[in-house]
Amino acid sequence: MKEKGLTRATVGLDEMGITPQCLDQLKAALPEATFVRCFALFERVRSVKTPGEIDILRHAARATEHAIDAALAIAAEGVSEREMLREFNACLAKNDTAPVVGCIGFGTRSAMINVQPSDRKLKRGDLIRFDVGGRYRHYRSDMSRGASLGEPPAKIAKYYRAVELGVLRGYEIIKPGLKVSDLFKDIVATVQKAGIPHFKRSHVGHGIGVDGYDPPNIAESSTDVLEENMVVCIETPYYELGFAGLQVEDMVRVTKDGAESLMTLPTALRVL
Repeated sequence: MKEKGLTRATVGLDEMGITPQCLDQLKAALPEATFVRCFALFERVRSVKTPGEIDILRHAARATEHAIDAALAIAAEGVSEREMLREFNACLAKNDTAPVVGCIGFGTRSAMINVQPSDRKLKRGDLIRFDVGGRYRHYRSDMSRGASLGEPPAKIAKYYRAVELGVLRGYEIIKPGLKVSDLFKDIVATVQKAGIPHFKRSHVGHGIGVDGYDPPNIAESSTDVLEENMVVCIETPYYELGFAGLQVEDMVRVTKDGAESLMTLPTALRVL
């Protein structure tokens, strides 16, 4: 800053990424400069991604999908949630992606929102819920899928299809200029009409990038508007204790006239 003649400049700082001690050192070294907290500004700027960032996010998504496939490849009666997580994490590592979120729950444990894998063993008829993600070159992935060991009970099939249709509705209406609050309302209404009339959510997705939760937060209270090259996660989780947790979550790029999925795995419930 001294070399560039900025000793009296006003400087925006990401206050979430600097220690108080470092800030004190900066102020001592540049007593005539003004430092302004700009985390919210940087976060807003980061909400619209460059082509290079989108490529990295696409790689992170692909690595996570491969890891889901690897985990499900060992699905059989007697396999534990923890064993499935090990397969998931090992596959991520093979693709140079660091594990970040590894929520894998079987049966009624799938209804635990941030379920931590246990020694619970897979049984025929169990639902398997993935809410998982990794970090590749500092960028995050976040996605959810469901599978069933054998044919699922009718209620699980019906409810899973309802949350799936909510995500698919997002693809139909996403475009630049769409109010985020309208996106929220439409997705929630779709799930309710499709089979879960009591479905309620505080949000149905969020932006994603270097943080797992970049703007915009897809909530009814949001004042944001979608912009081209935002990358958002659209999700419709439904948790019912004693029954199951059903969740579909996709990473989606806002294009100039619609939406592009960063996913390759089908959204439908996978029957193993």
